[in-house]
Order: sequence, then C-alpha cells, then structure tokens
Amino acid sequence: MNLSFDLYKVFYYVCKYMSITDAARHLYVSQPAITKQIKNLELGLSKSLFIRTKKGLELTKDGEDLYEKVKDPVERMMSIEQHEDKDEKCIIKIIAGYSTIKNILIKNISKFNEKHPNVKFEISTYNYSEAIERLRKGLADLIFINIKDGEEENLKDIKVKDFCEVQDILVANKDFNNIPNKINILDLNNYPIICKSGNSRARENIEDYFKMNNQEFKPKYELSNNWLIEEYVSENLGIGLITKEFAEDNLASGRFIEIETDHELPHREIGYAVRNNSMCSNLVEELVNDIRIKL
Repeated sequence: MNLSFDLYKVFYYVCKYMSITDAARHLYVSQPAITKQIKNLELGLSKSLFIRTKKGLELTKDGEDLYEKVKDPVERMMSIEQHEDKDEKCIIKIIAGYSTIKNILIKNISKFNEKHPNVKFEISTYNYSEAIERLRKGLADLIFINIKDGEEENLKDIKVKDFCEVQDILVANKDFNNIPNKINILDLNNYPIICKSGNSRARENIEDYFKMNNQEFKPKYELSNNWLIEEYVSENLGIGLITKEFAEDNLASGRFIEIETDHELPHREIGYAVRNNSMCSNLVEELVNDIRIKL
C-alpha cells in the first residue's frame, strides 16, 4: 500500500497528545476519521501501533520505533507548509518564568501580533526540568530558562541560545528601618531576607557562596515568584532578592532602594530554547527577534 504523508501526520499528532480526541481537535477532523486513518496506517505497515489501556492509549514497541523515525521528517514538512502560509492559524506554546512573562513577553509581543494576527499563544510556567521535558515532547515550542552549568551535554537535541543578561540585586522599601548602606553577604541571615523558593539561579549563587564559607543561607520568606517578592518588599516586610532589570520602575521611582553588597552577585544569562525541527521554528525565531529589538 502506498502510504501518504497525511497518515503519518495523523499518527504524529495522536502520539503527541496520546489522545484520538485531542488529535482530532487539533486537525479539525472527526474522531472516527482519525481512528480510520490509524487503522489504515497499521494495515499498510502490517503492525499494531497502539494499545488501549484503562489509562488511555499507549504505543506498542513498533509504535515507539515508528514515532522516532517519523517525528523529525513530519515536523520539517509541517514547518515548510507553515512558512509558506503565514496566515495559517497556529498556536505557539511558550514556557517562561513569571517575571519573564510579565516584563519581556507581555510588553513586547504586540509587533509580532501585528504581522501574524492569526497566531495564538499558550503561555505557562514550569520548573527547569519540566520545561525541558515538555519541549522535548513537543508540548512547547519555546522556553525561556537559565541554562545550568554542565547541562550542555544533556541538551544536544534542542537549540539553546543566549537571550539577555540580567543582574540580581538586594532591595528594600524606602521606608525600611535602618537600611544599611552595604551588606556583607555572609550577614544576610541577620536580616529578614525574601527570595524565591526552590532552585532559582539567583538563590543558588548566594547559597554557593555560603557553602564556600561553611555556612547555610536561611531566608525568612520563601515565595513562588518575583512578583510576590516585590509585593512583600512593598509591604516593608524585609529585604528582597530580585532581578534588577525587572524592577526598574520601582527603582526609578525611589520606591525601592538598592542595597550594595561586599560580594557582587554575578550576572546571569536568560536563555531560550527551541526543539530542533519544531513545526513552529520559523515563527518562533521571528518572535524572539521581535522581542530582542525592543529590549
């Protein structure tokens, strides 16, 4: 049997979502049509590609092998189709931290929207590992992350590039009692420090410095995102560890006071990554370039 590209395209989307329903919704066809095309593909290959379980669809070993073979060619072909028809409706799925969404994406995405009014966006937040995994699975087209040292070997299958440089600083409300002119980093535990919970790069830089001096960093408040840190600082609850470039309005107005430290926190790069041969790669790179111009 001569198997068409459309059969492999349907197979690709069923694998991507592991759902007949979601694949049908994305391709704007009926569920029975998707089921029939999968059966035609299985007949043509004389192989069973899926099994049904109580949890849903699962790939057979033959299905897994086929997906690995067709994933990149199908995505390349769809990328060509998409590039030739810029007015085609599509969705760009983006993963970024809250501050990047608020201070970079939302403020700078309008130019791209003017050129591509039919493009839709799904923007969400996940931690570093989850963002990488979702990119690999095709559940994201673009992620903004802090690339961890030594991770280059594990990221060979995706494109990783520098996006912009930022500086982490300590700030306090202008009304904070006895604002010190300068803080010794190792004395931070003597103050009500506010920072992100988990393994943020800004926090890791301080923790590493404490460990080098056989001490442990113990912040008073540990919050989920930089917006909350700024809110706590605004309420005069302590000294916040934030990204300078994301707090320019508060610093310029004098609402926040930057506190000098004896050990300058290192600059860090916010990077972005796209999966090799992503069907949205051309549009994603165009979006990134539009945002960069406005930074």
